[in-house]
Amino acid sequence: MGSLDGAIMTGFICRLCSKMNRCVIHMYGEEGRRLKLVSKIKEYLPVKIDPGDPLPKTICRQCIYRLQCHHTLMRQITLARKRLSK
Repeated sequence: MGSLDGAIMTGFICRLCSKMNRCVIHMYGEEGRRLKLVSKIKEYLPVKIDPGDPLPKTICRQCIYRLQCHHTLMRQITLARKRLSK
């Protein structure tokens, strides 16, 4: 049997929206690390996350999408600011 670290899980609660979802990503798992979920959450959201806390370690795809969109927007703003300040 494989590790839960690399799994995309089904039927878990999202850490960000607290809704039960059919498909979630483990934020400390392989996919969560690839997407850099923990660092993006810490950078953009007023949410404290620690591997040892008792709260869910899973995030739904809708919240991941929103987090990724926000990250993209912040990168675009940063690049625009650099270009405009020259």
